[in-house]
Amino acid sequence: MSDTPARSPRRISFWMTMSLLFNLLLLGLVVGMLVRQIPDRGRQAERPRFAQDIAPETRRAMFGLMRESYRESRTERDARNQARIELADALKAEPFDPERVRTAFASLRAADESVHATTHAAMIARLEALPPEQRAAMADLLARGPERGERNRRNSPPPKD
Repeated sequence: MSDTPARSPRRISFWMTMSLLFNLLLLGLVVGMLVRQIPDRGRQAERPRFAQDIAPETRRAMFGLMRESYRESRTERDARNQARIELADALKAEPFDPERVRTAFASLRAADESVHATTHAAMIARLEALPPEQRAAMADLLARGPERGERNRRNSPPPKD
């Protein structure tokens, strides 16, 4: 009949191997997404849940205070945006001029400071009118910094040595 030797059967076919590898990759992605959703217990324990732990009238007062302070800094924020545009222009310029970039960064820092100073002055004027318990709640909010729904890996503390 034929002299060609019969090919030995593979134990696992190529496509079965590819399918298993793909399924393992998919499983790893799903597990990784689930693990990322686990809250950081160490930091969450020390922070009150904003929506549950602060009285609604205090929350409204704080948001109103921040909203009005933000509105009052419109001119300064526009100047800061212009400083960012000037910095971008300085970085894109050819040939590169380090002195122009230094000046642009200095202008951006000054604009940032101006926005903060204006916002803080507006907040102080409004904080003075708040009752002591609302000022205390605002103090707690400012002390803990911005709260994020998920851990922000870019702003996480550096690893400990």
